[in-house]
Amino acid sequence: MKTGMITALTALALIPLAACSDAQPTVEKAERSYHIAEPVTTLVIEAHTAVVSIEAGDGPITVKEIRGSTDRAPTTSHRVDGSTLRLTESGCGDAARIRCDVEYQIRVPKATATEVTTGAGAVILRGLDGRMSVTTGAGAVSGDRLTMAEATVMTEAGATELHFLEAPSSVHTESEAGAVEVRVPGNQSYAVDISATVGGSEVSVTRDPAAAHHINVRTGIGGVRVAPA
Repeated sequence: MKTGMITALTALALIPLAACSDAQPTVEKAERSYHIAEPVTTLVIEAHTAVVSIEAGDGPITVKEIRGSTDRAPTTSHRVDGSTLRLTESGCGDAARIRCDVEYQIRVPKATATEVTTGAGAVILRGLDGRMSVTTGAGAVSGDRLTMAEATVMTEAGATELHFLEAPSSVHTESEAGAVEVRVPGNQSYAVDISATVGGSEVSVTRDPAAAHHINVRTGIGGVRVAPA
C-alpha cells in the first residue's frame, strides 16, 4: 500500500516539472543589407508577413531585411524590372510555424512611387513625395511628413494615420475594421466624402465640394477624423 502511494505521489510531483521543461521555440534572426545601383522610380513590395518601413533619404536605395523565424527562414528576393524595384517575401513554406516574418527597413529618394501589399504587418512611410498605394490584410498604416499628390490605403483590419505637409489632390482610404485619421494643411479647402458604418466621424477642415483636393474615407468599423495638420 505504501509503495503504491509513493509511486502515485512521485508521478504527481513530476507533472509540473515536465510542463515547465517545455522550452519556448527559439526565434532565429538573420539580417542582410544591400544597395540598388540602378535608377529606380517605383518600389513594389509583396509580402506574406512583414513590417515595412520606408523613409525618404539621399543617395541610392538601401534595403535592410531582418528575417525572424522559429524554423526555416522566410524566402525573400529582389530584382529591378526597368525602373521598378520589386521586393518579395513568400513565407516559410506550408508547414505551420510560430514565427515567420520579415522587417524591411528601406531608404528611397523622396520622389519614388511606392506600392506595398502585405498579408499581415504594419506599414510605415516617412517623408515621401511619390504616389503611394498600400494594401494590407491585417496591420496598421502610418504616414508622416507626406507631400505626395495621390495616396491610397486599403486595409481589412488596422488603423490608418496619414499626416500631409502639403495638400494632396487625392486621398482614398478603405478599412473593414480600423479607425482612420487624415491630417492635412489647414490653409486649403477639401472635398471630403466619409462613410462610417459603425463609428463616428469628425471633420474640422474647410469643406468645399468643388475643391481641387479630395479626401474619400470608407470604414466598416472605426471612427474617422479629418483635421488640420
